[in-house]
Amino acid sequence: MTFRTFLPVAAGVLLGLGGLGCTLISHQGTVHRDEQRLPISFETDAAARTFYEAVEKVRASSSPTESKTEFHIPIILSHGITTVNGPHQVFNESIRRADTNQDGKITEKEARIFADTTK
Repeated sequence: MTFRTFLPVAAGVLLGLGGLGCTLISHQGTVHRDEQRLPISFETDAAARTFYEAVEKVRASSSPTESKTEFHIPIILSHGITTVNGPHQVFNESIRRADTNQDGKITEKEARIFADTTK
């Protein structure tokens, strides 16, 4: 087979494989991203109960956040990464929203306001 006949045949094979979704190098990965749980204290047990009940409502109503990044060079390379956020993200965001004066302590009033805004 001469170079003149090999080149079109090779190009046809590569295009056919590309059309089938075949690649020479393929990588799929998942990254679990989590953060440390923020330290928090509560003025009373009632404040803690109100806050945690509201956090559970937020957690139940929110779907897990996931992002995908993909990069493709047809036939040669396929690379994808999925990033999944961990469970502490909802809790920490709830603390940031509830502790309005950012003193590290949630009062009954702050907990009630947070609970009322999560309904």
